[in-house]
Amino acid sequence: MAVTAPNRKTARMSDLSNAVVVVTGGATGIGLALAREAVNRGAKVMIADIDDATAAVDELREVGGDAASVVADISNIEDVRRLANATVERFGEVNVVCNNAVFAVPGTLQETAPELAGRMVRVNVEGAINIVHVFAPFLRDAATAGRPSYLLNTGSEHSLGVPPHVEPFSVYTTTKFATLGLTLTAHRDLADWGVGVSMLAPGWTLTEKVQAAVDADPAVAQAILPFAQESSIVAAKAYDGLLGGTRVIATNPFSRAFAMEHARALMIDVQELPLVEAPGEHAHDGSGDVGACPFMGAR
Repeated sequence: MAVTAPNRKTARMSDLSNAVVVVTGGATGIGLALAREAVNRGAKVMIADIDDATAAVDELREVGGDAASVVADISNIEDVRRLANATVERFGEVNVVCNNAVFAVPGTLQETAPELAGRMVRVNVEGAINIVHVFAPFLRDAATAGRPSYLLNTGSEHSLGVPPHVEPFSVYTTTKFATLGLTLTAHRDLADWGVGVSMLAPGWTLTEKVQAAVDADPAVAQAILPFAQESSIVAAKAYDGLLGGTRVIATNPFSRAFAMEHARALMIDVQELPLVEAPGEHAHDGSGDVGACPFMGAR
């Protein structure tokens, strides 16, 4: 599932020694696993979370990590600006942004209350865009200085298709499809700035919440454990993929079958379009020349 497309201008590194890593939604779950792995690789870490992350920071400091935290709601642009300023004030720069914060509730589209659907869109989509908008200049500055510069968006196997083996999380799934779009457009938009962009796409992960559900109910354990990965494994794969230039970092082999089926079905539908015999004669010829866009010329 990995799709590798290195950014030629991005400063590459084999570890995260002395890098400054920002992790949103880092108090628990995959975010905390990303923070732990960053510290293990020698990074300094700023955790942002809507909840107090003191316990997470204390844990990282106990193992010798240089860590701090800010309480922030990423759906609030002023909170995101405050987070960025606090990070630079504390650590001097930003090298890696783990755009990880998420809000999710189960339900079909027709069943999900509009206020909950709105909150998922505000956090998972608008909040993620806020992070890119505010932190992109700091990542550009790092790249310009010859320092590592990366953006990691946490998607999901829900970004790769509609998983057939879980109950409907329809609005969440929709927002995770948006995370894939965010990643692909950020890869294009930030390429000339030297910022490497990847999306993490994990499947079942044994976060604290999932582990608690597994421990509390043998039926849940039987349904999840055969298909789940430790959060530490997911975090290690995330940084390996990010530093290696992998565009979509799918971590769980059990995501492969339905994701490939989704991709095949999409391409079958697309291939029903007639083939244009002279692709160089229209704007979408694959050249990447934005100036060829008719809309651009009309402005």
